Amino acid sequence: MYLVKIFLGRQLKLWKVETRGKGRIVIGTVEGDIHSLGKNLVITMLRIAGFEVIDLGVDVPCEKFIQAIKEYKPDVLGMSALMTTTMINQRKVIEELKRRGLRGEVKIIVGGAPVTEDWAREIDADAYARDAFEAVRKISELIEKN
Repeated sequence: MYLVKIFLGRQLKLWKVETRGKGRIVIGTVEGDIHSLGKNLVITMLRIAGFEVIDLGVDVPCEKFIQAIKEYKPDVLGMSALMTTTMINQRKVIEELKRRGLRGEVKIIVGGAPVTEDWAREIDADAYARDAFEAVRKISELIEKN
């Protein structure tokens, strides 16, 4: 994965891909989950597609997601969870956004191996993606609707 990121990063510079203007995305893997491969693939694909991406990393606490939304004012927040035991933290972030009156400020997409369309609806996410290609498509659609 590391070599892919290096190669694509160089290609983006060679191709002079504009990474601003299509939209700003904040993305991270939720608290308790240290898996990064899927998140990193989504980030790479988003950057290739021309999005500005702020990567919060892995094991991201709820408060860090909240602060990033306040600081970066993204169009879309992406949350990944690879384990069923950490999926609940996607809900926790959304509930906290509602509690603070910030839910209407950002569209939310969720993904990860155990995550489903039904789960996304249940937690009030705006979209669900099963892979990086679908994530780019759905994020583009969310931004176009705004």
